Amino acid sequence: MSDFSLANMVDEVANASPRRASHLRVSECFASIQGEGLDIGRPFSFIRLFGCNYYCSWCDTKYAVQHWSDTYDEQTPASLAAWAAAQGNEAVCLTGGEPLTAPRDLLIDLVQRLKAAGHYLDVQTNGTIFRPALADLIDSWSVSPKLGSSGMVERPEVLRRYLAAAAAGTLRGRLLFKFVIATPADLALTWDLLQSIPEIATQRIPVILQPEGLEHASVADYAAALRWLTEAVATGPAAAPWRAYP
Repeated sequence: MSDFSLANMVDEVANASPRRASHLRVSECFASIQGEGLDIGRPFSFIRLFGCNYYCSWCDTKYAVQHWSDTYDEQTPASLAAWAAAQGNEAVCLTGGEPLTAPRDLLIDLVQRLKAAGHYLDVQTNGTIFRPALADLIDSWSVSPKLGSSGMVERPEVLRRYLAAAAAGTLRGRLLFKFVIATPADLALTWDLLQSIPEIATQRIPVILQPEGLEHASVADYAAALRWLTEAVATGPAAAPWRAYP
């Protein structure tokens, strides 16, 4: 399995040019093992789309967010689907940035091509955008609302749209919520948000909590953060299937 060639990526900072109407902006494509969520440990092909509507302070993919970077490749849905087919992995993850900020028709085209090829599709989203046209095409929705430490705000009304679609059966894929916990305040905000949206518990939606992961953090620091979070979850509210993940 080989990485998608980004050798001809163009730095748009000095000479900005519009995206071609038939192309998606892509930060990178690579094959790896899923390291988070309910599919942890599963081989995946990752397509990281460029662009985001949030600028989280602890973002670990700033190169995929236009606030910090204008470097990306432009690829058609057909070329991305061909790359995914060549990797040999059943599972494909669309991530970002925020993949749902991509042009609607191009995103639908890409998803339809991937599904036609038999791929299992996971979408990683910050939960601020809901795309009804994709509701019955995605196998797993990994929704990660942003908390206070990110510098952004939650959009509970959009989270409720996901939950309503899941309850109505129009959201075909599995729905889960994932929260990155950097501070005790984040954990308190998470409890408050979950309690303010009781449908998460009544619909038995999986909730995953994981420590903030930064490149400069040592293994010992991360292990300590995971230990603290695990203990906090074990003694916290039990109204829904909370899980602490690495």
